[in-house]
Amino acid sequence: MRSYRKMLAGLLLGMVACSWAAGQEAPAELPSAEISDMNGKIVNTASIAHPGANLLILTWESESKGAVLALDAMTLLKDTIANKTKTKVIMINFDPAADAKKVEAMRKEHQWTFENYLDPNGEFKRAAAISYLPVILVVDQNNKIVYRKAAFYLGDEQVILQELQKLNPR
Repeated sequence: MRSYRKMLAGLLLGMVACSWAAGQEAPAELPSAEISDMNGKIVNTASIAHPGANLLILTWESESKGAVLALDAMTLLKDTIANKTKTKVIMINFDPAADAKKVEAMRKEHQWTFENYLDPNGEFKRAAAISYLPVILVVDQNNKIVYRKAAFYLGDEQVILQELQKLNPR
């Protein structure tokens, strides 16, 4: 009986967190924060090059099952995204710096070929008001966030693809 109450309380807390995260308004512009590529080179998020293309940002941590599901689903749509939209896809990981090798191993294991960036200090996470993972951002060619999705369920990848196609289909 006690574990049932804990499970129910956890479920309710999760539902509240999901609805709160989904209700957050997206910032008008892609926030500026210092992150690094997989080689340790510091990059500012506002200056990630995507000339003539939109930007799809997939945020993740290795322990987030929803984020892993989102990355796997978006990987399956990689060719469709490339052929039907003008979009550059990147991943931003929030695991601690000590887990960089684990992050790279996981990326290879799942065959995620998108550019991967690391944000071990959570600068971008704070600047973009990300409190729940995954958060998926669609950024237009003017660095404006035009779509924000908190949480991920199977089928959401089609909604994201539709949002990308609205911007400028090929």
